[in-house]
Amino acid sequence: MPIRQLSVSGVRNLAPLDLQPHPRVNFIYGDNGSGKSSLLESIALLSTGKSFRSNQIKQLIKHEADRLELRCGLSTEPADENSAVDMEDEDLKELYSLRLRNGDVLFRFDGSVLTSQADVATHLPVQVIEPNTFRLLVGSPEDRRQFLDWGVFHVVPEFIEQWRVFRKVLKQRNSVLKQKEESWLDAWDSGFVEASEKIHQHRIHYIEQFVPRFEETLKALDPNIQVRLAYYPGWEKDSNLADVLNRQRERDLQVGYTQSGPHRAELRIKVDKLAAADVLSRGQQKTVVAALKLTQGILFKQHCGTAPIYLVDDLASELDSGHRLALCQLLEDLKCQVFITSIEKRQLMESWSPSDYKVFHVERGEVREEPRLDQANAEEPQG
Repeated sequence: MPIRQLSVSGVRNLAPLDLQPHPRVNFIYGDNGSGKSSLLESIALLSTGKSFRSNQIKQLIKHEADRLELRCGLSTEPADENSAVDMEDEDLKELYSLRLRNGDVLFRFDGSVLTSQADVATHLPVQVIEPNTFRLLVGSPEDRRQFLDWGVFHVVPEFIEQWRVFRKVLKQRNSVLKQKEESWLDAWDSGFVEASEKIHQHRIHYIEQFVPRFEETLKALDPNIQVRLAYYPGWEKDSNLADVLNRQRERDLQVGYTQSGPHRAELRIKVDKLAAADVLSRGQQKTVVAALKLTQGILFKQHCGTAPIYLVDDLASELDSGHRLALCQLLEDLKCQVFITSIEKRQLMESWSPSDYKVFHVERGEVREEPRLDQANAEEPQG
């Protein structure tokens, strides 16, 4: 579902805006601090409930405002099928989010209230590639676990409910451990193991599909980078989780929480036997993360029939011209909707010359659509 209408109000330095993005490629350029990243941040916030620039949602709300409002009209047709469709002929579904400074949130889709951010994400799947995207490699195991689960969540419909069940059982088991009620553990352990195995099997199946696609994608971006992915389930490899819990029971009771399980899983990214973050340059790290996120889009499209929306902030950051061209070519092949920013318009157009696109200029928080080069030339008076 590509975005065909986008309204933003109360976000950072952005003036209230109402845009009609292109269903394929949207070039956005402007000086540092002009608001172009805030535009992408608004879309990411609507989808994920998080900012890729700040951990504090309150920091996104314009200083003098008490709320922010995000609204987008989503096309019912995939991006690669509706580039020539007139918006007046499209059936758009409205996705709306209201966030108050006090923390209250409201979501609606097509007039119906949504009860969770996960419900929103199913309608607006988004992948972000931005200057700090290398944090996926250098950050915590939780960052990579969340990355993995994004893919599983979007291709396995029952995963989210099974994850909620697991989190509930984990919370209950931890409560028993804190209360030192060892006699209750046998009853909770069986449910914990059952819920854990479901999560683990979904992840394993996804990783088996992911790894060969990732290797192909990374090779297309940079054949000189050799990276290996390994999935650690959260307990000793080739061990039965029930046996692990039994062996660790005394220690779990001492520390007051469950030390092994899917909540401790990790996607390990290595060069030879070393962590990739300790070996690769910043540019190489960004290339690897771009390959990871592109691979998720490829698998998403394979399972769902359409690709997620890609937000590429500051295309030139850490990437030379060759890697920018390779990244844009893979996005072109994916036929997804893309919002891509840069300081210079020329840099954007030299990296990518799609046939279907729009150009937006951001200046002091104001976003203005510009005519395409071919349209501008056609409108010039003939001498």
